[in-house]
Amino acid sequence: MSADLPAAAPQRHLLLVDDEESILAALRRMLRRDRYVIHTAPGGAEGLEILAREPIGVVVTDQRMPNMSGSEFLGKVKELYPETIRIVLSGYTELNSIATAINQGAIYKFLTKPWDDELLRGHIAEAFSHYEMKSENLRLAALNKAMIDAIPDAVMLVDSATRRVVSANAAAGVLLDIAPEQLVGTSVADFEPLPQDQYYWDEIAQSGFRPMQAVETEFLTRSGEWVPVRKTTSNASDGANGHVLVLACSLKHERAIESSLERVNAEMASILEATSEGLLVLDGEQRLTRMNHRLEAMWRFPRELLVAGDGVKMLEWIAAQSLAPEQITEAFRAHLSVPDKGSSGTFVLRDDGSTVRWYANPQLLGDEIVGNVFGFVEYHPPLP
Repeated sequence: MSADLPAAAPQRHLLLVDDEESILAALRRMLRRDRYVIHTAPGGAEGLEILAREPIGVVVTDQRMPNMSGSEFLGKVKELYPETIRIVLSGYTELNSIATAINQGAIYKFLTKPWDDELLRGHIAEAFSHYEMKSENLRLAALNKAMIDAIPDAVMLVDSATRRVVSANAAAGVLLDIAPEQLVGTSVADFEPLPQDQYYWDEIAQSGFRPMQAVETEFLTRSGEWVPVRKTTSNASDGANGHVLVLACSLKHERAIESSLERVNAEMASILEATSEGLLVLDGEQRLTRMNHRLEAMWRFPRELLVAGDGVKMLEWIAAQSLAPEQITEAFRAHLSVPDKGSSGTFVLRDDGSTVRWYANPQLLGDEIVGNVFGFVEYHPPLP
């Protein structure tokens, strides 16, 4: 079984641009042992064509060339391929003509002719190391951004001194109805205008950072909509700059569910009170969820039993009022042990001899059993 081989290092693509073929040939011979993928061009226009189709990491060009000077060529390279490392290899006498390009950052390094082979090889190797470090940093930055954008909650980095957004993820843009890049530079007062939020930013500006944990507030979106949110802050200062990381999640869906549940509960309460039967509703843990006034009037539960909310104990209390408490208790428990089926029966009350008919059915939410409903009605069978 062979051992895993280390991953091969990525190829280094080097572009040499010079209108003198002898110079290109000499450079190729000197650099061949460094195992670069070497591309050559006789001028700037041809060099740009190569850059358009090859992953060039470092460009070395002469300054004095017909049609396009080396500094003009590298200026275009900077504009089109800003991560590519740009080197001029030319004579001292041409330094003044490329000074502007050096000052504008179009040129990474200026090397002179004639060159020292070992020094030139070292400079090019250093340029590739710089290029690869920049590429790795960009890759990591892109990975970090992708990871932050994958977070479903809004994430914003705020400068605590200026109170302006420094960076924001995609979810922040969705929450505030604005493109994330347009959110950068925005004052927090634009989307956190409520007094309590502004007091918080005033406080940390005057007294230092204080974390905020899952505080509910409202954000104002670009379209003018107020969105309920749950906000958490953490200290993201790097020593020199004071930054606050703001994490916010929308509560719109949660509030909509709460509103829907309140409506359902209100409808259920009205239905429970409209029936002449005594109804006892238990959850999946056999705890009291609700009951109607008719049930309370029928069985007069002790206060401590109501406070405890133990559905099984409440059923035992009901069974205790019958002539056969153990038998009725067992019937109730039998239903609870198989809650997906309906059950029913009757029993006679110990005090007045009247008959109570009872039934029990599972309470469903979709296909899931979430509890049980017990119903009780007192009736008098017809005489024979």
